[in-house]
Amino acid sequence: MDRYVLSLDIGGTHTRIGLVDERYGLTDFEIVKTKEIQKAGNTVDNFVAVLRAYWKEHGAGCTIAAISAGFPSTIDRERRTVLSTPNISGFNNIAIAERLEQEFSVPAYIETDVNMLLLFDMMENHIPEEGITCGIYFGTGLGNAVAVDGKLLVGKTGAATELGHIPVRGIDGVCGCGNSSCIELIASGYHLQDLCEERFPDTEIGQIFTKHGSSPEILRFIDDLSLAAATEINILDPNYIIIGGGLTSMPNFPFAQLEADIYRYARKPFPAEELSYIYSRQGQENGVIGAGILGFRKLKEIEKRGDDTI
Repeated sequence: MDRYVLSLDIGGTHTRIGLVDERYGLTDFEIVKTKEIQKAGNTVDNFVAVLRAYWKEHGAGCTIAAISAGFPSTIDRERRTVLSTPNISGFNNIAIAERLEQEFSVPAYIETDVNMLLLFDMMENHIPEEGITCGIYFGTGLGNAVAVDGKLLVGKTGAATELGHIPVRGIDGVCGCGNSSCIELIASGYHLQDLCEERFPDTEIGQIFTKHGSSPEILRFIDDLSLAAATEINILDPNYIIIGGGLTSMPNFPFAQLEADIYRYARKPFPAEELSYIYSRQGQENGVIGAGILGFRKLKEIEKRGDDTI
């Protein structure tokens, strides 16, 4: 009988759930409002209830071998505890992996949502594990993930690859992380929304690149995105550069301008002369499949050790 990983991609607005098999096929995909998790009562209890209802409906007759969830959060190095989740109340300092294992009696794995996206993009684009792969995701915020020889870079405390929180002199305002001067304040969908309202109030944000892509304000915005990307590229000299996120899926996003600006900031001659890009395909299911990839990786590690304990 096939076995599955019950996989989740948890966002501030939507939580996506599905069963992923060992070939990374996705079935029984569902999207629920994250506010269902945040309704009256305890957020973690509500989260468990949503999972239990999904398992009851879709888990009959199949083997669910593990749970794997991507959170929009800072996670501890051991990948057991969600430390901070700015956009979802009730998910701070929660040992969520342990709770899920107690509730469902299968191994539970957690990771950042953007790391799950990187795993999906590496699989879909047949990127080999060897070398350095950077994923830079321009969405509501500035997401970032890095894999080195196939292993996700998590850092000493678990808080590695926070590209959006690189400090830049001259930026006004306080970031959601609590610091000032984070580059995410100018290189994110948050900022584009503010820019649209201030400078182009008669234009819907979805048409901003179509109608105003050559304006000085939008050219400066693209320049700021490139500044963030070039910072990481100059530090890591990656083998593969994945660029994605909701902003890049907007109509007439200026890819050529972004690449030209990254080249301008990249160190010459290298890595500037060796830059090439893989653009991520937008999909609601991407993070869920990425969570499944992580889940099966972890299960295989357990099997290799001969350790069947949770």
